[in-house]
Amino acid sequence: MKCQIILYLCGLKLLNMNQHFNIDSFFRPLKLEHPVSDSDYASVQPYIETLSSLARIANLSLYVIDYQKREFLYVSSNPLFLCGYEQEEVKKMGYNFYPQVVPPEDMAMLLEINEKGFEYFYKQDDETKYNAFISYDFTMCHKNGQKFKINHKLAPFALTADGDMWLSLCLVTLSTQEKSGNAYIQQFGSPNKLEYSFKTKRWKSKPAVTLTNREQEILRLSAQGYTEQNIANKLFVEKSTVKFHKKNILTKLEVNNIMEAVYYSSANHII
Repeated sequence: MKCQIILYLCGLKLLNMNQHFNIDSFFRPLKLEHPVSDSDYASVQPYIETLSSLARIANLSLYVIDYQKREFLYVSSNPLFLCGYEQEEVKKMGYNFYPQVVPPEDMAMLLEINEKGFEYFYKQDDETKYNAFISYDFTMCHKNGQKFKINHKLAPFALTADGDMWLSLCLVTLSTQEKSGNAYIQQFGSPNKLEYSFKTKRWKSKPAVTLTNREQEILRLSAQGYTEQNIANKLFVEKSTVKFHKKNILTKLEVNNIMEAVYYSSANHII
């Protein structure tokens, strides 16, 4: 009975948010000045089919946002993002899916990040736009009432001829962070990233997290299941040295254990 009440309250809270949800909020300050032709859509279809194959092989949770039609062009079958819904259900709902599964407090945060991300986007040249991605964490609520934190990465997938946003590719993974937010923009291959402050409403450049060669080596061996003593023997160092490097890794990545470090560093292009 208690479980049923919790599920009901969770659904009621999301429903209340849905009643006040305005889909136009997701498109500020997106310009959308020039429509995309049917032939343009036909030209990207082979890439969508490739994404579908990749998602199945690697079991990735991917989806493609179509800003021109205000819908999802593609949604993978991975259950993480679906939150208990069917693949085609989510694709059909499009932007109306978010208020079904995102708590109100995180929905407000998503709208803010979305708007600030587009403001940054329109200040860049086309090459910079294509090479950038934005990352942030937020809470999702499964149909069964369970809440979980996900990391959401978004990168431009296709632009219009005049450099406007058309399609974006989104990757959803489990988050290693306890709190929502943690928004940043990074250029692929750049030593710096732009972190967003919800207090100052500004992006601030900071050095991206990097690991030394030894730290990367220890992290890879940990991912393979080696114990600290095994790693020490393999690298011809003391066990205390391995512990020292592991502690540095956890501090740099701001995670709680080495398996979180493996997951985080892999998802964030660190190793």
